[in-house]
Amino acid sequence: MSLKKLAPIVICVLIFFVSGIYTPADQPDWNKEMATATAAGRRGEYSSAITLYKRAIESQKKALGPEDVEVAASLNNLAVLYQDESLYTEAEPLYRDSLAIWAKHPGEGIQVALCLNNLAALHHDENMDSAAEAEYKNALAIWEKAGMGESSDAAATLAGLADIYRSRDKRTDAEPLYKRVLAIWEKNRKMESPEATGALLVLADIYHAENRDAEAKPLYIRAVETRENIGELDAPDTTAALGKLGEIYSSEGNYAAAEPYFAQTLEITEHKLGPNSLAVADRASRLALLFYCESKYSAAEPLYKRAMQIRELNLGPADPVVLQTVQFYGALLRQEGRKSEAQKIEARSGKIQVDNP
Repeated sequence: MSLKKLAPIVICVLIFFVSGIYTPADQPDWNKEMATATAAGRRGEYSSAITLYKRAIESQKKALGPEDVEVAASLNNLAVLYQDESLYTEAEPLYRDSLAIWAKHPGEGIQVALCLNNLAALHHDENMDSAAEAEYKNALAIWEKAGMGESSDAAATLAGLADIYRSRDKRTDAEPLYKRVLAIWEKNRKMESPEATGALLVLADIYHAENRDAEAKPLYIRAVETRENIGELDAPDTTAALGKLGEIYSSEGNYAAAEPYFAQTLEITEHKLGPNSLAVADRASRLALLFYCESKYSAAEPLYKRAMQIRELNLGPADPVVLQTVQFYGALLRQEGRKSEAQKIEARSGKIQVDNP
């Protein structure tokens, strides 16, 4: 599923419905095909799963009638597979057909809410946030009417709605929803789930953007520690959080606390993108600046040299970013009393600027 947005983002969970009307003894062929299709979808074998679902749905309609709740569940599941493949025009009518069937069956409100949640996530993927907002609100109303306002399913709906407000930069509307989501997951003991850690990071980002770092820091720390415990420290939003924690501690003048966070972001970025990535140069330069502020010049020097080499390789010797890095490196050499080396570096920088006005 391709989700729109500002990173990091809360994961909007698409819901599969489990068919359970028949016992194994009298289970028809279409139900076996449905189980096989579901398993294939969960393995990421979408093409096979779609073919199996379509075939099974036709058998279901003949056996049960086109407006049976089992057909509605299968239509939803096929739509999920299409949405996972970003085939939105194929997914949307299936969700609508599923909802239309459930609307004819009193007592199926929970299934309606789950399907609405899926349709809202699809509309959010398509940048149709007005439609998505209304669908999330309708789903939330169903959860609350059913006495399930504190359930994990309701939390997923709240998170989706909060995501819409955040994407519109309505942080004051998004913040209380994310806090409510986290309270539900805390209550349900699901704070180590991807959804919960994602919400922690998003709420921390909101606080960080508003210069409320005293509130952001514990959220970043908790999310990072959780991700580390489950082996997901290299996820993009986690790596970004490590960098933000480094910045927060740096702004407090606590350079010793900032150092391991900047070092981790450098290590992770190099591992994922390779040694000559500009992102690696950025991370190396930031860590070098930290060491410079701590007067750890011997630790800063190889990082500045590395950042300079990577940037020159990617951008060319006359690029302003390269020149700036050269100047920082020269300043470090002067600070160490290596004046002649600094002059050579600065002369090089000056020559480049003259040759390329």
